[in-house]
Amino acid sequence: MKIKFLGAHNCESRSTRLPALLIDGVLALDAGALTSGLSFQAQQKLKAILLTHHHYDHLRDIPALGMNALLYETSFDVYATAEAAASLTAHLLNNELYINFTRRPEADPVIRLRPITPGQPLRIGDYGILPVSVSHSVPAVGYQVTAPGGKSLFYTGDTGPGLEECWRQVSPDLIIVEVTAPNRYAEFARKSRHLTPSLLHEELLRLQGLRGRLPPVFTTHMNPRQEKEIGAELAAVAESLNTTITMAREGLTITL
Repeated sequence: MKIKFLGAHNCESRSTRLPALLIDGVLALDAGALTSGLSFQAQQKLKAILLTHHHYDHLRDIPALGMNALLYETSFDVYATAEAAASLTAHLLNNELYINFTRRPEADPVIRLRPITPGQPLRIGDYGILPVSVSHSVPAVGYQVTAPGGKSLFYTGDTGPGLEECWRQVSPDLIIVEVTAPNRYAEFARKSRHLTPSLLHEELLRLQGLRGRLPPVFTTHMNPRQEKEIGAELAAVAESLNTTITMAREGLTITL
């Protein structure tokens, strides 16, 4: 399984993009950097996008991707909770702000919305998918993705503290987790349901207690302005837990 970080931050600039991961060129997790991070040719290879929740930075490229698919005569599936699908069609693909590519009376839809339910596994091509509820300010899920060879990753999307029940449902070989801000913003993170390095430390301790081990960890959704501070604090967490924690960056590609 080849995993590419198209967007690894919570703020966009010329060098930082919003959250999006690409798996084997065909499966995307979140949609914050799909059009800015992929050529037209690469976009046409996308078969499905898994949305974690309906905040703008995680679904904002869906309309532009739909237009590109229309013009290149392709289509794709978007898997989402009921809340995320409703927000997408009510606020972005509403035929006012942008074309509703999910409904075309004269032709097949360019975007096919596929409902998901937390805790209910599904298959997308050769991949096993398990959506799992995570603790965020709006209904949100993370995804365990299992490749044909049996290796799996778990991507939290945006989440705050309180992942113990989530950890009980997954057993990945790799974790991709958000860490938005440094430790001095811990109170803000608790209220807005995000993680800091110290809060991540608590969650990883729970996972270690449940599973007896920790897989490699990659972090995403970092605030670029505070990235050095976050990095120093994550290094201390990694040393404390005797594990590997890597801060993702745009363009980073790993093989699992």
